[in-house]
Amino acid sequence: MKTYIKILSSFFLLFVINVANTEELTDIKITTPVIDNAIIKNEAIESINTKNAIDGGDLLQNINGINTIRRGGHGLDAVIRGQSDQRLTTLLDGAMVYGACSSKMDPASTYVNIENYDTITVIKGAQSVMFGAGGSGGVVSFDRVTEPLPFVTKNKGGGTYQPNKYKFGQTFDSNSEAMTTIGDVQIGLGDKTFLRFNGSYSDANDYETGTGIKPKTGFRTHDYAIVYGWRTDNNSKVEFVYDNNSQENVEYAGLLMDIVYSYTDIYNFKYHSAVPMLGLDTLNFELYQSDMDHLMDNYTARSTSERGSEMKMKTPAASDTYGGRLIGTLGKDMRVGIDYEKNRRDAEQNMMISGTNYHLTYLWPGVEIEKLGLFMEKDKNISPSGILTYGLRYDMIEADATMAADDPGSDHALQVTANSLFTTYYGVNASKRDFDNLSGFIRYSKSLGNDSRYYYSFSRSARSPDATELFNTKTSMAMAAKYQRRHIGNPTIKTEKHNAFEFGYKGNIYNIDLDGSVYMNNVSDYITPYRVSTNSDETLDSDTNDTRLYKNINARLWGYELSLKKALSPNFAAILNLNYTRGDDRTQNRPLAQITPLTGDFTLDYTTTTTNYGLRVRFADTQDNVDTRVIDVGKTPGYTVYDVYVGFEPTPDVRLAIGMSNITDKRYATHLNVANQIDSTAARVDEAGRSIWGSLILDF
Repeated sequence: MKTYIKILSSFFLLFVINVANTEELTDIKITTPVIDNAIIKNEAIESINTKNAIDGGDLLQNINGINTIRRGGHGLDAVIRGQSDQRLTTLLDGAMVYGACSSKMDPASTYVNIENYDTITVIKGAQSVMFGAGGSGGVVSFDRVTEPLPFVTKNKGGGTYQPNKYKFGQTFDSNSEAMTTIGDVQIGLGDKTFLRFNGSYSDANDYETGTGIKPKTGFRTHDYAIVYGWRTDNNSKVEFVYDNNSQENVEYAGLLMDIVYSYTDIYNFKYHSAVPMLGLDTLNFELYQSDMDHLMDNYTARSTSERGSEMKMKTPAASDTYGGRLIGTLGKDMRVGIDYEKNRRDAEQNMMISGTNYHLTYLWPGVEIEKLGLFMEKDKNISPSGILTYGLRYDMIEADATMAADDPGSDHALQVTANSLFTTYYGVNASKRDFDNLSGFIRYSKSLGNDSRYYYSFSRSARSPDATELFNTKTSMAMAAKYQRRHIGNPTIKTEKHNAFEFGYKGNIYNIDLDGSVYMNNVSDYITPYRVSTNSDETLDSDTNDTRLYKNINARLWGYELSLKKALSPNFAAILNLNYTRGDDRTQNRPLAQITPLTGDFTLDYTTTTTNYGLRVRFADTQDNVDTRVIDVGKTPGYTVYDVYVGFEPTPDVRLAIGMSNITDKRYATHLNVANQIDSTAARVDEAGRSIWGSLILDF
């Protein structure tokens, strides 16, 4: 890979230097066009946080078309159009972050304490090639926006001064007794330099469901960030960001273990040139590194009765990533770039047997995945009101399990190498894998006047298997139901190829604002988990056939998203959001697992310049298209829950919000919520029952 990097980087730079137009531009933003219902661009977090969201995944639920998988009270895993985890690209201030748990207790968005970020960008589907390899389901980017503070004129005596900027706040939730304290301070350092500190601390107990069950959902997190930078004389921007995130005693009723601690450090350097450089009219250059240290076990946060007959288990893990990207513009309508990242994941599975701790296996055996990508996008006006946008991306990816042959020990029969597990289940040893992926899209967008437009797009995106799908090696006791806990990646699995079509429209029909899209995604070599069950009724065999394995199939995902808004008066509006996804395994003629049924919400909202009041109804249909062999718990009944909220801004510096969620204290769970591993009276991890929540924010 290193030789390829040198050769391709040289050719790339020679290319852009020779073909670049030297026209000076002052706009330093490298963006794709706003595509209605496909891209939500620079959405202010405070405008979509209509409740006290606990992390980035929880916040994303407020956007139509995004659902979440709940495993506990924290770490909600976003799902866009039936795709989650590594099928989504998630960026934190530009940094790629990969969780340190193969059971997905910590998706990247769980490391977002939302009050520490300013904006969120969501791209649904493959509508751009500028955000890294894969990402067939979409892109989610959380960002801080920091600029030098302005000078203001003194009321008396004339002259100017530069005030500091402060934001402090407190949120609460009555059900889980959750409290979050927020601080954000920016110090004036002159007309071109900025220095910002922000942070938050959250503590929550187990929430109570509608029938009084208290699943393991407590957590404690704290986060702080330092942002330092400046504008140069030519308006270019230099920025350094350090982000520290700590999570402790994060409980998961839907998993066999909890997070004892997860400590993450993220470093970012960003340079945005507003003048020609390296043959590019404008240029973005970014470097990042994220280091994650993670420990999970089943005894620190769980009592002996909650653990039951389970032996004590622990898994120390780490996920470290570094990389960078260079993106430039050629003229006003073309973007070119190169990006690189390398991630290493390590995890050790340990079990206490007869009072002795045994290192059973390297669950992630030194998995290294390295990616190098080249890409370009171009906009072309083909009529006064029509724009054609297209993009192409080529990725070279290497994946290797560097410790697959390493022996964890020989003191117990359960101690095995990763290769011995791969040989048992697939007949092969792990070896270095090379993937060459080509992705691209073409989209036509036409303005119809009066803020109405439609678009349609075709895309192909390639997603190579991740560390878990390739090289995971979780073993278990050789006992009846214990076999189903074995989780073995497939070192020979192929790359997914997504071929998608999408049509969208935004406009006003009969005085109703309409924003909708329909899509179809045919996937060849879709990666799916399975068990080699010999029973036709899908019951388990209680032997090695119950092991979770991976294979490729052909699949189809299709659905729609629809938002309707009707102004009933200048201040009063009714809003309806609907989204639906259908997923089919076309190889085995059965449904795909973890697919959301028809869901949505209906809101009546009254807003003035200083207040807003609202009633929201959230609902979901029954889901009976399920695959219970591995992930789906079973069929899910529909539900309807009711929320109310009130917001006040008595002064421009003060924001007060209060509301009640699940007014009727209904017991319900979404179809995506996983099985409750602790309480046998609950099939899934249920959502919270009635709760009063509130927040007070001082921003001055």
